[in-house]
Amino acid sequence: MDMVSLVQDKRFLGREFLSWLWFQSDSHLGVITPEGSQPVEIWIDNKITLESDDQENIEKVICHGENSEMLEAREALSQGKKVTQASFKLCMNDAEWHFTLDDCWLNFRGCKTPKVMLDKKEDPDGLFFEKAFLLQEVVRIVEQLFFQFIKIRISPEWMTEHLPAIQNWILTGGTPEGESPERVSPEGEFEESPPF
Repeated sequence: MDMVSLVQDKRFLGREFLSWLWFQSDSHLGVITPEGSQPVEIWIDNKITLESDDQENIEKVICHGENSEMLEAREALSQGKKVTQASFKLCMNDAEWHFTLDDCWLNFRGCKTPKVMLDKKEDPDGLFFEKAFLLQEVVRIVEQLFFQFIKIRISPEWMTEHLPAIQNWILTGGTPEGESPERVSPEGEFEESPPF
């Protein structure tokens, strides 16, 4: 199997990862602690794209706005559309990054790093290296989150604990347990995927 076919075959993992990040952010007030690291805050940052799985009649929903609840995106998710691209805001300590991830290659797009507070005249090379470090740092954090997701995804608890929690979150639109959902949705977004 060539690389492109392999990536297309496993693309569902990127879609599930983006949805999982959204779920984790929403259900833990934005705070996630990657294994072996300090807690970070991660939020959907004003834009999310969802698509249907139907290859012949692809329906795309793009939600853009300041509303952190992303109600239209939640509705699309409840209708079985999958997250294909999402913009995130990630905060760690006093640093803040803004970036977009896609589902296929988990590429970073438009990554805005924290402002570098170095004087160009005093240390022109330092400015470059500090910016490179900040880019490496956000990539490292997202990789840790992805590895954490994969570890959960292949665990037996995925089907018994994590998947039902995500499906409930989708069905209820993110309402806390015990509150009634405002909409009824079809089967959950995460169906049993092909084995890795």
